[in-house]
Amino acid sequence: MLRSLVLPLLFAVVLPWTAQAQQWSTYRPDGAGYSIDLPGKPTVESETTPSPGGPITSHSAEVDTGQAGFVSMYTVYPSGLTMEANTSLDAARDGMLEDGKSELRDEKKLMVSDAPARRVTLFDKESKVMIVNLMVFRHNTLYQSIYAAPSGQEDTETSRRFFDSFKLLDR
Repeated sequence: MLRSLVLPLLFAVVLPWTAQAQQWSTYRPDGAGYSIDLPGKPTVESETTPSPGGPITSHSAEVDTGQAGFVSMYTVYPSGLTMEANTSLDAARDGMLEDGKSELRDEKKLMVSDAPARRVTLFDKESKVMIVNLMVFRHNTLYQSIYAAPSGQEDTETSRRFFDSFKLLDR
């Protein structure tokens, strides 16, 4: 499910590679419990998917700079579901790899504001795009900060600013 939602967003955001000026602003969706800086005005979407435990709602904000794609996403799971953070982070990573079109290049276990986190780097074999995903799990919410760029451009001043700006906040 995660891959089917995220990758179409990334391909739409990353291509074509036309240049645009970047004007950074802080994105802080009401009640989401986080903020992140984005290099432009985001396109915001939400999607609710039924599950045996109740509806799962994903919210995304995406920005296309022409050189790279930025997606800030959070998924709220039903409060009745008992979810262990590392199991949830593993499932999110595995979901991005499940169709075999991406290859895991790197994975780091982290803590962000005392919440378990992962930073995974994938290479999409079809589009030849590197995808870096900072995933943080807190309570019943999975937060994702996703950066997609051509191979060799996954660690830039712009990507570092994006990832470094992610902050968990009180809801």
